[in-house]
Amino acid sequence: MNAVVMHSPGDPGVLHVVRLPVPRPGPDQVLVRVHAAAVSTLDLSIRSGTATVDLPLLPGSDGAGEVILVGPGVTEWSPGDRVVAISGTMGRTRSGGYADYVVVPAAELHAIPDNVSFISSTSVGRAFSTAWTAIFHNGRLGMNERVVVVGAADAIGIAAVQICRWKGSRVIAVSHGRHAQRLAALGATRVVSRSAPDLAEHVKAGFGGQGAAVVVQVVDSALGPSVEMLDQNGRLVLTSGGRPQLLDVRQVVNKQAHLIGSTAHIDAVDIHQVLKLLSEATFLPVIDSIYPLSKVGEAHRRAESEMTFGAVLLVPDHLYRSAEERTQLLEED
Repeated sequence: MNAVVMHSPGDPGVLHVVRLPVPRPGPDQVLVRVHAAAVSTLDLSIRSGTATVDLPLLPGSDGAGEVILVGPGVTEWSPGDRVVAISGTMGRTRSGGYADYVVVPAAELHAIPDNVSFISSTSVGRAFSTAWTAIFHNGRLGMNERVVVVGAADAIGIAAVQICRWKGSRVIAVSHGRHAQRLAALGATRVVSRSAPDLAEHVKAGFGGQGAAVVVQVVDSALGPSVEMLDQNGRLVLTSGGRPQLLDVRQVVNKQAHLIGSTAHIDAVDIHQVLKLLSEATFLPVIDSIYPLSKVGEAHRRAESEMTFGAVLLVPDHLYRSAEERTQLLEED
């Protein structure tokens, strides 16, 4: 099979496609033929060296495909089942989804609804899990609260906007102005450019002069304006670390603000809910681009650029044309 391997961290050039034997599932494991894998923020961090892992590694923190073979002790899955794998260990401490086949613990698989494609399920998997965790588990969002999403054109940001709209929140998206129309269509009450002077004041104006109950920051940007956007006792939830920053702590103290770090909490109940809402078209898959596995370096460069809007996906080379055709159909819908 074809698979991507990295022997050292660095730029996208450290990712190499090699030929490897198809793995065999062990006890409580399942062999999945991969149809699509997302280039996640975690994947980018692992490749660049921001997140430390043991090397060499076959990356790819999630993926969707078809069950081919089940190992001893597996009773809940059968060959032919359509599944998406969203895991805290896949592509980090064990082989990931950047391959034609991947072995996954049976407990880390989730059934894809009949009317949802492999492409769609992969595009929402980790992004929605990360956003869901940030908003509900850590941000403790209530009904009809005011929310700001900083970095709203990122796959996680797009997920956060849709989740907040579903929850009945007024949500302001902070992003590049060129994405304003698409973010509004996804549920943003207002879109404010990241480059706007007095960013926090522009955001508050969108809330009639009030601050936000929750600010979800999914990109590496200055913390000061995000704290300024908060109402008293507001919660700033960070899903991205990035470079070290200076922060005037007096801002935090005066607002009695809460700064909360958040990573994806892979909860089967949450993922089932996300996939159900996806099947009902309450949540929409937003795909920036699809690359064949052989162009994995290009996919990572695209995912790191500020031009992306939505998920960047990889598919095995022999499926590339049909994946592109499927995405065109999604856009027409």
